[in-house]
Order: sequence, then structure tokens, then C-alpha cells
Amino acid sequence: MPQIDEIADYIKGLWLLILGDRTGFDWLDISALGVWRSFAAFLWCLPAMAVGWAAWRLFYLGNMPAGAETGLIFILKLLFVDMTMWVVPLVLVTALARPLGYVEILAPLIITSNWLAVPTVYAMAVPLAIRLVIPHSDGLTSLLSLILLLVSFTAIFRLVKTIANDQMLLASALASLLILPSLILSESLPWMLGLMPA
Repeated sequence: MPQIDEIADYIKGLWLLILGDRTGFDWLDISALGVWRSFAAFLWCLPAMAVGWAAWRLFYLGNMPAGAETGLIFILKLLFVDMTMWVVPLVLVTALARPLGYVEILAPLIITSNWLAVPTVYAMAVPLAIRLVIPHSDGLTSLLSLILLLVSFTAIFRLVKTIANDQMLLASALASLLILPSLILSESLPWMLGLMPA
């Protein structure tokens, strides 16, 4: 599993790529092994995800009758939602790589997408943590979450644009594949799994 100093190098590489500097690839492990190792990013994100689960549990309990069940099964459902939102976009990007002709950039797409999730998930956990410790802060935290979400979308597009050698149409399509399925799943899965207050 990659250690913190290695991840710091990856994040530096991501930042350079977001800025349009292709020397960012020099800081990343762009190899077949690097693809598989990049999924360790999910494990690094678990503490920040747990903050989100705690915030969701608080929201759920606040809108349900006393005694509502929010035990281990509830947490496992939240974990499943996060895992699905992580994996499905990558599956779609992989499945369409050959038909759309971008196989040569598939590995960098997967690797950078996975490692970009680390700073993104931790940043998104900040307003959720504020919500947990400061009562009635929903307005502030919702605004912060929206701003961070827009910054995240911008970073994804700029990153993909650099990987795709500034091919705007391809970059737009790939960024959409990485963003839209997660948004759809984040709205639909909680309802399907009974994670929304009745």
C-alpha cells in the first residue's frame, strides 16, 4: 500500500497536470501495477468517508422517529454507496475505451482519477465535519459543499484535458463519464437502500 510520502508525490503530479503541465506524469506511477495500486486510494479515503457517514447518520436520525435503526447495516449500506460511486464511472470509462479510441490514455485516466479522490474526499469532509460539531450550520456547510463540488468538477475536467492532449471533445466526454454517474448514483442509491428518511 502506498505510504504518505508517495501519495504526496502523486498529488504534486496531479496538481501539475491540472495546471496543464504534462511533467506531472513524472510524479505518478503510470504502469499496469500503478493502475492496481491506485485503488489503495479508496482505503486512504475511508477516514474522510467515515465523517460523511456520521453526518448522514445525524441527518437521518434528525428526520426519523426515535429508535430508528442506524447500526452496522446502515453503515455498510453507506460504504456500498461510496464504493459504487467510485467504481461505476471507472467501469464505464474502461468499457468505452476501445469503441471511442482512447485505450492509450486509459491507465493514466484510472490512476489520476483514483488519486485525485484523496484530496477531494478529504476536502468534502470538511463541511460535513463542521456540520457535526456546529449545530444549525446547514446553510454554511451546504454553500461550502457546493463550492468544493464545483472546484472538484473543474479539477477533473482540467486533469482529463491534459491527459487527452487538449482534445476538448474527448476531455468533455470523459469528464462527464467520471462525474455524471456518481451524481446519479448519489441521488438514487440512498433511496433504493432505505438511507433516506421516510
